[in-house]
Amino acid sequence: MERSYGCRPGLFLCLLLMALGLTVGCERSAPAGAEEGLELDFERAELMLLVATERNRYEQVYTDQIWDVVVSGNGTTFQDHLLDQIQLFAIDIQVIVAMAQDRQITLDNSEKELLRRLSQDYYSRLSDGDKAYTGADEEDVQGMYEDYHLACKTVKALTEDAGLEISDSDAKVIDIQQIVLQDEDTARSVLEQVREEGADFSLIAQANSTAGEIDRQLERGTERSRVEEEAFLLSTGEISPVIEENGRYHIIKCVSDYDQEATIKRKEELTRIRKDAVLREAYDAFLEEHPLTMSDEIWLGISCKTREDTTTTEFFELYREYFPDQR
Repeated sequence: MERSYGCRPGLFLCLLLMALGLTVGCERSAPAGAEEGLELDFERAELMLLVATERNRYEQVYTDQIWDVVVSGNGTTFQDHLLDQIQLFAIDIQVIVAMAQDRQITLDNSEKELLRRLSQDYYSRLSDGDKAYTGADEEDVQGMYEDYHLACKTVKALTEDAGLEISDSDAKVIDIQQIVLQDEDTARSVLEQVREEGADFSLIAQANSTAGEIDRQLERGTERSRVEEEAFLLSTGEISPVIEENGRYHIIKCVSDYDQEATIKRKEELTRIRKDAVLREAYDAFLEEHPLTMSDEIWLGISCKTREDTTTTEFFELYREYFPDQR
């Protein structure tokens, strides 16, 4: 059975960026106005390497009881859900490999040699049960690694524009304490208390604030409120004037005007989101010209349930050891 797909990347990029997530969506309709089609042709043994890797990761944590757990209102089991995600991941790889060919992005000889050694290393670690379950030989391992690496290389080329980087200022995170009150007179009285020499802002907040949360982190641009605007004007130790917003009165103390660890994490997340948007735009544009078709037959009979002693979980971890620059 042939299907047409108009898919958006998601799981692949998450894996590539070391943030594994199962959030890909796939609309099963060909994009309008498409010209030259793209037929996907999978090697079953290569697919089974992906299935074995993810199967074993989950079964080692949740046992084999996980496969029949229903995870949606329509009766979808976790096995069905995971296999759907692996299918979409495999589609992502092949589409991005096709994008690489379209842009003449190729593997050089040093990459091919390192991939050959990686494949030998990984294959040598497979148990007899792994080999029986996947049906893979060393050539299959190398084929999967070459496609994966070319896809990683292509994503990196598409998303490494310096203009995608987020500045520290844009990603800035600060630590504050807050007092929230219902009327202005009370707020001005409390402001006088917290500004007295030696006053304990936290204790006064606990005694007076109507908000349950005293200690907070604020991320620049998240709330887009007057409270946020005023808070980011404060230096460490400073206390704001009374800030009126939406009928409530806020008093803010800046505990730290630069939370370095939190800012670094937010900068990484914002950069990932921006890169994801660039990749999605390129991916969608490619599919507008190259609608996907593929056969469902290769997926028939694939199951996470097996009596084989399959234990491999290292496919991606070992790749990152050989190619740490793809982090």
